[in-house]
Amino acid sequence: MTLFKQIMIAIMSFGLAIFIAVGILNFTTINNYISSQLSANARHTANSLGLAIKTVADLNDVSTIEAMVNSMFDSGYYSMIKLVDVDGNALVENTQETVVEGVPSWFVKNIKLSAPIESSEIMDGWSKFGTLYVQSNTGIAYYELYTILKNVFYILTVISIIALFVSYFGIKFIFIPLKKVQIQAEAILGNRFIIQDKIPFTVDVRRIVLAMNSMVGKVKDIFEQSAKTLSKYEDLLYKDDQTGLFNRRYFQNKFDDYLSSEEYSSGSVMMVSCKELDKLKKDLGFEKWNNLVVSIANSISSHTSGMLCSRLNDNDFIVIAPSVTSSRLFHIGENTLLQIKEIFEKFDLKNDDCFVNSSVVEYSYDSKLKNIMIISDITILRAKEIGNFKIKVYDEGSEILLGKEQYRQLIIDSIENNMFKFAGQKVVSVIKEIEHHELFLRLVDKDGRWQMASYFMPMVNELNFAAKIDLYVLNKAVNMFKEKTLPQGAISINLGKEVLTSTYYFSEIEAAFRQIRQNATGKVYIEIPNKDELDTSILINLHRKLLEFGIGLGFDHFGFDAKSIERIREITPDYVKIPARDLIDFFGESSSEQKHSFDTMMRSKDINIIAISVESKEQKEKLESLGIVSMQGMFIEETKNIG
Repeated sequence: MTLFKQIMIAIMSFGLAIFIAVGILNFTTINNYISSQLSANARHTANSLGLAIKTVADLNDVSTIEAMVNSMFDSGYYSMIKLVDVDGNALVENTQETVVEGVPSWFVKNIKLSAPIESSEIMDGWSKFGTLYVQSNTGIAYYELYTILKNVFYILTVISIIALFVSYFGIKFIFIPLKKVQIQAEAILGNRFIIQDKIPFTVDVRRIVLAMNSMVGKVKDIFEQSAKTLSKYEDLLYKDDQTGLFNRRYFQNKFDDYLSSEEYSSGSVMMVSCKELDKLKKDLGFEKWNNLVVSIANSISSHTSGMLCSRLNDNDFIVIAPSVTSSRLFHIGENTLLQIKEIFEKFDLKNDDCFVNSSVVEYSYDSKLKNIMIISDITILRAKEIGNFKIKVYDEGSEILLGKEQYRQLIIDSIENNMFKFAGQKVVSVIKEIEHHELFLRLVDKDGRWQMASYFMPMVNELNFAAKIDLYVLNKAVNMFKEKTLPQGAISINLGKEVLTSTYYFSEIEAAFRQIRQNATGKVYIEIPNKDELDTSILINLHRKLLEFGIGLGFDHFGFDAKSIERIREITPDYVKIPARDLIDFFGESSSEQKHSFDTMMRSKDINIIAISVESKEQKEKLESLGIVSMQGMFIEETKNIG
């Protein structure tokens, strides 16, 4: 029970006690008052009527006395008036039963009013003539008592209701800062940092709020400092100082990482070569030459948004576009070269001052980086033969053999005939809560071979079928949960940005999440590729929805760049998956400053780290020396077909 409810119950109990006490006190006081009034009224009537009879009436004429008694009795205020002589004989006697009007029978039955009989002696000279007895009528007393008590009850009820309303809203107002403290505490549990700007005036509550703000501020500062250290080191290790693009080292790491992954193991590579660009420094001067290089880098980066853009050396740039066809990247390259040509014109460079050409080469999971680089260089030479600012696609390597319409029909037929299947690979960890099987999508072709995602994902993206495929994956997982055909334990399901940003599929995604909660026997995680350009607000809403259905969240291919760190600043996933090569390359030694900063940041948010693409014993041992206890990869466990 909340403190607010306890206080309200205490106030209501106290108010009820006061209500009852005041009611009883009022009833007792009024009852005693009315009883005394009945007695006093009967006594005064007996004295005044006795005096009148003695003074006015002829004591020997009973009829006169009777007339006086009757006139008094007929007023209705008395239940009995009786005149008795000295021998005890009744000379005049008038009585009537008590009739109570306008008062409920239960009130009369439970409330007893007694009307005492008062008397007055009537003297005849020095001798006693008789005694006059008078008893008041309780019917009127009942009516007056009931009316007074009813009015008191109404007044007390109105006062109590007003007091409750004032107490309710007053306590609500006082509890506003405490409610915010509760939100702060819950946010800390969710690894979010909230500072209260409005400090309450109540001293005790003010101290609580200031203490919470201080604690949250310290935790936030630890996170911020660790994030800055990581970001700075990431820039030094992987960024080109002049252009801000990633460098050759980062490109090599990421390309190997893409090849070992499921969803990024096919796509295209575009190289942009500016022959002898570095020699223009003498003609343009350093500052102008520097601006030229930065402009070229910005042009390439802006046209390839969402792809990995790196600078290989002083003259060459390269772009990795996972799950993107060569034809699509070719058009992007054409537009990029046109803009670079315009940049050269702005710097008053002649057409033959520097040759800028580009090549596009497709890659697949079995490609070698060395071969891709050689093919790219050869293809650029062929593009140069065509002319300056020309691009060429390498057409002798592995290419997608089917056309768009054939692929469209293949995907539709595969969905309808349930030809998409699941494969799974286990995450092994000493932290049992995050051990799970990650599901990978496979396509069974006409020959019965299970094709990896790299076989169909480039054309799926080209045809804008990604959201449809992701929804299919969710529903297929639901059906397999119902049939209990998935591996025992926790399961992770990958979703891309297309389905998460689609308002068209929103209700269907929510329905799938509800079905997962109802049918899954173990923990379920939704994994989001960290490379996707998703708005933070979308991820926050997704995380809230997942928490509502008891589903976990993971970030796949997490990096050490500023965007990744900013993402976990706002959202706290259950885990992040980082390529083993990146962890080893970035941290080097377990005692390094960047390793300490990263551990501090992750601990402050209670985020688990999973190393992926672990391919050898040496990698595993190195990761263990770095304190990584959760791993996934072919060396840990091979991918197995599920169905």
